[in-house]
Amino acid sequence: MKAKTTPVVRAKNSLQREEGSSLHERPVATDASVTPTRHTSVFLDEVQKMLAVRPDEVVLDATAGQGGHSFAILSNNPQAHLVAIDADPDAVLFTREKLAPFGERATVVESNFSNVEKVLRKQGLKEIDKALFDLGWNSGQLASGRGFSFQHDEPLSMSYGTKPASGFNAHEILNEWDEKTLADVFYGYGEEQYARPIAKAIVERRTFKPIETTIELAELVRDTVPAGYRHGRIHPATKTFQALRIAVNDELGVIERGIEGVWKHLSCGQPGAGGRIAVITFHSIEDRVVKQLFAKFVKEENGTLINKKPLVPGRSEIINNPRARSAKLRVIEKICTP
Repeated sequence: MKAKTTPVVRAKNSLQREEGSSLHERPVATDASVTPTRHTSVFLDEVQKMLAVRPDEVVLDATAGQGGHSFAILSNNPQAHLVAIDADPDAVLFTREKLAPFGERATVVESNFSNVEKVLRKQGLKEIDKALFDLGWNSGQLASGRGFSFQHDEPLSMSYGTKPASGFNAHEILNEWDEKTLADVFYGYGEEQYARPIAKAIVERRTFKPIETTIELAELVRDTVPAGYRHGRIHPATKTFQALRIAVNDELGVIERGIEGVWKHLSCGQPGAGGRIAVITFHSIEDRVVKQLFAKFVKEENGTLINKKPLVPGRSEIINNPRARSAKLRVIEKICTP
């Protein structure tokens, strides 16, 4: 699957042509002493069942978060080994502590999962048996001080790791990108129907004062959109923040590179015993990328869908964990022919 050039790539190329140098990346300050907000993993039981981990298998948790799925996998499979990856250094520290009781059966690595092939190579692994991608962000990031939430006044970073995967943080996007590209980002990555007026308002505002914090941005969006939208079911800035987060972290490109990298190193076998990848998505844009990747694996590379349609959470899980309401779980198995 070859994606079209994204707004992130177009803007990055444009600015590099104008400035003639690499882009400045602002590091994200982290505080390992801060205890993350309690995070409840989505599809915890379903992932265990559908991955069907066997004795002595090697499992990759490509999005460790706070280690909920990793802990369950290791607890339920006492002979399995697991490698967990996360770009967030705070998440890595938290997960290492959580998985410490499992000793050498658990390895936690700070890395973006788009670098999964490099991570596996460093771990001396030519193949893995099962893999999980939970594409939701862990709840601790809301209190990380990086600008993910418009409920707190924070600097506009929005990078999961110490450096943004795109090369830009949110502050740079908002204060340097042109109006058309901003509108493309808000519409393409956030499906924001008022992308054009929001982009126009941002460009007008920054001519006399840069946009520095999450509250400034949220208030600008709120003041720009119509009153009916302003008082809707979700905060009017929700889609704008989603779009910026996706752009900063190059989420769609990272998803594609990460899943394809894992597929190359996934073990295979007879039906019901092959290597499997499970992916949990939370919005239609990323789910579309996963659906297209799985379709390609089925058509070209001996992939078999474990569930023809994505699994959605039941009523009880949504009641106990409201963030699960938009989640979808897709699982694919790799079967190799002689």
